Amino acid sequence: MTTTTASPESIEDVIRRFFEENYELLRLEGGRSLSPEVREAAWQQVRLYWLKLHEVATRITDTEVKLNLPGQTTPKGRKFGIEGVVDIVREDGRTTMYDIKTHDLDTIRGNLELYEQQLNVYAHIWRHLRGQALDETAIISTSFPRAVREALGSGIPGHLEAELAQWEPVVRIPFSEERLEETIRHFGEIVDAIEDGDFDPAPVAKLQSRLTGMKANFATQVCINCDARYSCDSFRAYNAQQSRRVADAMMTYLADTASDIELTDRLVAGLDAAPPPATLE
Repeated sequence: MTTTTASPESIEDVIRRFFEENYELLRLEGGRSLSPEVREAAWQQVRLYWLKLHEVATRITDTEVKLNLPGQTTPKGRKFGIEGVVDIVREDGRTTMYDIKTHDLDTIRGNLELYEQQLNVYAHIWRHLRGQALDETAIISTSFPRAVREALGSGIPGHLEAELAQWEPVVRIPFSEERLEETIRHFGEIVDAIEDGDFDPAPVAKLQSRLTGMKANFATQVCINCDARYSCDSFRAYNAQQSRRVADAMMTYLADTASDIELTDRLVAGLDAAPPPATLE
């Protein structure tokens, strides 16, 4: 019997077909389309994930494992559950849990505690509710860095391969259950706030600030993804301040304070630099 191993090119073609099929399903279900630029960016994110992490992808033994921690109680007595989806790799007697994020590496590394809290809950569900062994947890960042993005369009042979070799999208997360109760209580506080309709927006100062690891401020990186931002008092105030800054900058540019003598000198200099009429003919 002869076995045939698919080449990386044919695998990439299959992934592209799956990508297009999933996009069409999401488009029909949600009634929204992506611009060609955004759609291509999404495809590149999927493609580069495969190019960089195909060894991890092919070793995954349990994909999209749904984890559920039911029967929790909020500080105000409401019942709730915590759910998550992870991938599991079992190899050489070790079990690793991966959580895939679209966040960039700087944001993940700059706010590691937030991701630790989430994975600690997942690890607790996996080990105690499911009774499964677990040796390691990690985050996979599918957001590729600027150097890789530039290499994609450079057209220079070997440029992309070199940048992919330097990119390390896997962030190992140590897990500990010491703060598990605190994390679950924090989730419960969020549930209470939602049920009570407590949606106080963040202050404008926070929208202007830049969280650790973020390349842009809070408003640009977080608020821009919120459908309710134009109904948010903080975002409207922030937007008004930004508009005033742009207007002030434009007025500064337009209000040239040059004296009449300076303006005349510029005009004469321009006339002196002009070609003679004979040349124009």
